[in-house]
Amino acid sequence: MLPFRSGRTGFSGASSAFLLLTLLSCAALAGEKVAKPEVETRSKPKARPKPEEGVTNIPIPAGHDAKGLVLPDFDLKGHLRGKLEAGVTRRLDDEHVEFRDVKFTTFTPETEMPDLEISMSKSVFNLKTQVLNSSDPATVKRADFVIIGDKMQFEMLTRKGTLAGNVKMVVHGKSRVSGKKAE
Repeated sequence: MLPFRSGRTGFSGASSAFLLLTLLSCAALAGEKVAKPEVETRSKPKARPKPEEGVTNIPIPAGHDAKGLVLPDFDLKGHLRGKLEAGVTRRLDDEHVEFRDVKFTTFTPETEMPDLEISMSKSVFNLKTQVLNSSDPATVKRADFVIIGDKMQFEMLTRKGTLAGNVKMVVHGKSRVSGKKAE
């Protein structure tokens, strides 16, 4: 004999048990953390390079000049990150070095091919902060653009630069409208 006259109690009890089981399994699956390595690697900021990784050993005593100095800059894995070429180099003190007619070339880490070329007539490099400052006009060249500014500050480790004053940028490439090569 059925406990209720309609006979639906057993059916609704089974469906409610199934529904309860489904909800609990969904809650359990939602509680599990699924690791996505692609998202985690993108969200982690890159660690800022330490000043010890940059150009630290310049073999010039304080107050002396050197002509034609070339300083390569390697990362910890031995890849060439940059090359600094100076016409005249003068050591001002233990932390500062003055460069005249300096050209700094950055390289892409994967291929070690030249990427940017930064030219300055006169600049001062801080060995402690690894920052190259120029109060004279500076030029930044790449295959697709040229930027010229009155002053420049360039962080050697992070490869970030700031141009100030009268800044002019010329982008080389194809024109979208006419399809001709433009400058």
